[in-house]
Amino acid sequence: MSEKNIIRVILSVAIIGAVYFGYHAINDARDTSPENPFEYNIDHFKKSDTSLHHYLESAQISLPENNWRGIAVDKSGRIFIAGNNKFRIYSTRTAYEDHIINGNGMCIAVAENGDCYIGLGDKINVYDMGGRLKSEIKLSGKRPLTTSLTLSSDHLYVADAGGHIVWQMDKTGSIIQKIGQKDPSRDIPGFVIPSPFFDVAIDPDNFLWVVNPGRHSLENYMADGSLRSSWGFYSMELAGFCGCCNPTHIAILSDGSFVTSEKGIARVKVYNRLGKLISVVAAPTEFKEGTEGLDLAVDTQQQIYILDPGRNQIRIFVKKAGAQQDV
Repeated sequence: MSEKNIIRVILSVAIIGAVYFGYHAINDARDTSPENPFEYNIDHFKKSDTSLHHYLESAQISLPENNWRGIAVDKSGRIFIAGNNKFRIYSTRTAYEDHIINGNGMCIAVAENGDCYIGLGDKINVYDMGGRLKSEIKLSGKRPLTTSLTLSSDHLYVADAGGHIVWQMDKTGSIIQKIGQKDPSRDIPGFVIPSPFFDVAIDPDNFLWVVNPGRHSLENYMADGSLRSSWGFYSMELAGFCGCCNPTHIAILSDGSFVTSEKGIARVKVYNRLGKLISVVAAPTEFKEGTEGLDLAVDTQQQIYILDPGRNQIRIFVKKAGAQQDV
């Protein structure tokens, strides 16, 4: 064998050996490494600053059936829930009456006279406290989907996730206007709704607030349908809203602060009137994995009601005695 061939053989053996031992060294390092730096892990974002936990859970109401979707509380403290082809009225936390309806309610709102407005896909049915159907309000459009209802002193507002619009009506269902259609000339961005979560609420000053879930924001509208203000931003951190479309639900306290719920990382929080995070009501660790659809309500005592489909409960939270919030 020539000298050149001997050198080629030696180099070939060296290269093969380097590749072999290098490969096993890398695999051994992978096998013994305690963590995978490329693993998708959101556990960090499920933690929250305990100094912001200003609420405690005071009571739960267990629901004998599942698939409840909407909750409301009237000024007398009665609790209303919709779903399961019926709506239920709790006169106390243990006494209730069921009323059968034709359709699985997705949301519910209660008027001062006790009338119950229940969203049933492409329509809203109005029932009295005894369960008698008083009227039916049909929505127009190609694929209307009622996901939230709220009542002001004069109007009914309907969040239509299918039509990507909010309908303003009188309480008989006559349409007054559409709110939130994209209009660059009026600085209205339009609603982005990737999933069937689209919520509305009225604040203490009688202004309409609408969740724009795909934009991770809350928008405030004037009586004429013009955009007044907005707040919110995307972030996996506690102060923001993450995922494709959050928050999913809102309620508004008497001081104008906002209660919000989220899916993906299930959590319920309170923000002040300007959109600053001031409290955690319920952290992700307090919900079952995969929980979504946490509808919210508040009562005159400023207790927060969470309809929790993961635990099949109505969960009631009160502010801790002496808790200070930056409002």
